[in-house]
Amino acid sequence: MNTLNVKIEGDYENGWFTMFAVNIERNGIDLPIFLTAEQTNKAIEYDDEFEPILGLLNILLESGYSINQTIEIIHGDESEEQIQFLENSNRLDEGWSEEIQPIKLTYSNIENPDYGNINIESVGEGYSFTISTESNDQKPTELMNLLKSILSQN
Repeated sequence: MNTLNVKIEGDYENGWFTMFAVNIERNGIDLPIFLTAEQTNKAIEYDDEFEPILGLLNILLESGYSINQTIEIIHGDESEEQIQFLENSNRLDEGWSEEIQPIKLTYSNIENPDYGNINIESVGEGYSFTISTESNDQKPTELMNLLKSILSQN
């Protein structure tokens, strides 16, 4: 089965979830993705708590991966709304295709990959997502290798 474990970390306060990190894991290999302020603010701009990673989720689903999504609240208000949010958001979403489709993975700085970000794009509908590498301890080339291993792409 082609299921990816996607753990989304964030805070839940005053009826709103603010995500700041995503971890993608498969077969014991995991890739931490730290969201930029610009990505996080998309939730407010679109009034959708999952907008910051919607492109990423759509790429994975369109490419045939099922997503076992779990939410980890780092700081929360323990409200009924938070409990309901977790019940609704911790779920398994089936991939949109029975066959795994290729995902386009590129560096934003082709001349010097370790000084740029990683761009992910689906080949079908053209969903896209950028992994900002500034906040990560690993080099972009190391992150790309992890991503390729998780997605079984060489």
